[in-house]
Amino acid sequence: MNPALDDDLAALQEARTLVARAVPAAQAFARFEPAEAWRIAERVCRACEDRAEHYARLAVEETRIGRVEDKLFKNLLASRDLMAFHRRSVLGGVQVDEERRMLLIGRPAGVVMGLVASTSPIATLYFKVLSCLMTRNAIILSPHPLALRCSIDAAEYLRDVAREAGAPADAIQIQAAPTLDATHAMMRNPGVNLILATGGTPMVRAAYSSGTPSLGVGPGNVPVYVDASADLAIAVDETMAAKAFDHGSACSTPSAVFVHRDAERVFTERMKRAGAFYCNAEQQQRLEAFAFPEGRLNPKIVGRSAAWIAEQAGLSGASQAKVLVGMLNEVSRASPMAKEKLSPILGVKRVDDREHAIREARAMLAVSGAGHTSGIFAEDLETIALWGSALDVNRTIVNKGTSMGVIGAGTGLAPTFTIGTGFAGRSSIAENVGPEHLINWKKIAFPIGAAAARGEAAAPSQRTSDAQDDPIRDTVRAILALALESRTLP
Repeated sequence: MNPALDDDLAALQEARTLVARAVPAAQAFARFEPAEAWRIAERVCRACEDRAEHYARLAVEETRIGRVEDKLFKNLLASRDLMAFHRRSVLGGVQVDEERRMLLIGRPAGVVMGLVASTSPIATLYFKVLSCLMTRNAIILSPHPLALRCSIDAAEYLRDVAREAGAPADAIQIQAAPTLDATHAMMRNPGVNLILATGGTPMVRAAYSSGTPSLGVGPGNVPVYVDASADLAIAVDETMAAKAFDHGSACSTPSAVFVHRDAERVFTERMKRAGAFYCNAEQQQRLEAFAFPEGRLNPKIVGRSAAWIAEQAGLSGASQAKVLVGMLNEVSRASPMAKEKLSPILGVKRVDDREHAIREARAMLAVSGAGHTSGIFAEDLETIALWGSALDVNRTIVNKGTSMGVIGAGTGLAPTFTIGTGFAGRSSIAENVGPEHLINWKKIAFPIGAAAARGEAAAPSQRTSDAQDDPIRDTVRAILALALESRTLP
């Protein structure tokens, strides 16, 4: 038999086996008390922190995407900061809503399939594993082939730690052979209850087309406005930090900056002093030809340094550059500077006023990035509100770099590595996805108002003596007992 066919069949069988093991693990995990699941998650979180730098290095060595120090930052945010943010979140169990006379019972999703992107493989893996552990779900990770070794190493390490802490043996699993056919087959497997889809548009679309409920991301292409009222020192520092962060590989990195004409001169001077290399017309032509051959993003530039890209594109004088800047002369699908770049390449355009900036940003989001993110540097509150409300994005970061602010670093947004883009971005969710989205709440609703009064005055219904009802009654009594106990919890 053809060896390639053997490998394909083995990958398909592996996918089926992983699901078959995950189903009983999810069923067993669902019977855990939420407090016990949290204890397991805390233990695994400490393990994540202990090896955060180790896996940051492995990820960069394997994928050649980004910087170790920024991968470390992401890994800690996806573990330590995620757990701290949700310490008071209610992620399952039984709750009583006395005002609305309802009993709420948390139901885990079951088996979650988590796609792992190549740009932030370990942070994405940490985030999805911990989110599932907190909510008593089993997870099967599907890694990107570019990050296969580091992903398998991290998943197996966390699996062992979770087992030692008391989790079901197969609560954490990972594909060793994530072929396209095997991954698509797993998406369609009826044993999978939910897909957390992080990655490129084709894979996210495949998740949505699988027939399995999916929470997916959309592409970024972040417009940022620098207003005349902005503190330009902050605007430059934050823009440079955000664009250079992990070599611009995040979907939330600034893609193009629209600068008010009254701020343009000072902003440009400060950007150059901070390490931005402004291309002349010939250099920009070379840069765009290398970064977008035939109008398509060159995957070789994703998460690579500005100096490396400049050398490959034949740009002289840019060996010390942190960010490469090109003029965004026309906002259209034909302009590379109007597209998502996933690299330290930044488009810049001068605008006459905030209304002009909004028009240009809307045109840019029509190219790609609708529903994702925008940024603004301004002190005028009316301008900030107008910008944030006029653009079809679900989050706007104010006076802070978008790369960090979007994932909850330095803002009140929830830490995440799965960013929903809502209706505008053709996504099922508009929020920063978190563990709270991995459970459903069953609601048992009692009458209120006049209906409740009539019900209380009525004679109790006759009880059936059918012995088959006894287990049901016992279950209801246990649930009500738990509900009563929950009233005393803080």
